[in-house]
Amino acid sequence: MLTSCRDMLERESDKERFTRLYRANRRQMARIASQILGSGPQAEDAVHDAFLKLIRHFSELRNRTDVQASRWLMVVAKNTALDILRKEQRETELDAERWEPAAPADDGEFYALVALIRGMPEDYRRVLELRFVAEWSVASIAKELSLTESTVKTRIFRGRKLLIHLLRKEGYLDGRACV
Repeated sequence: MLTSCRDMLERESDKERFTRLYRANRRQMARIASQILGSGPQAEDAVHDAFLKLIRHFSELRNRTDVQASRWLMVVAKNTALDILRKEQRETELDAERWEPAAPADDGEFYALVALIRGMPEDYRRVLELRFVAEWSVASIAKELSLTESTVKTRIFRGRKLLIHLLRKEGYLDGRACV
């Protein structure tokens, strides 16, 4: 991968600009990643991945100023760190001693809950099913539904918010917090 990325910076001017952007932004990107991840090695991984993304998208940034490219790098570093954090949280298994399975609901309650979810607007329901039932990644959902990742994330957020509202309205949560 690194060899192919190196080949992407063929022009000497591109190599010089990359070096300039690297030197000007790496510390601030590391601070952003460290604030999110807390870990030095993981923050370094996030910064490294962000610079690899810069190389892959370098041609798109040629017409932008260094200031604009720097802003783009900060956003990419933040998003990359958040992706690492989310992946880490998904991989963390539940502590067996503290986990207590929920009491099984009766069939009537189950079917009422299913009907509530099926009654949600299709845009939200489909994205929530793929994300939380099928456990697809945001990128996979975006590709499957021909949407941008940003749109998928927005629909997940709004769909969860709507579902929580509907569950509270029907008395399923009884004022309890919901993740």
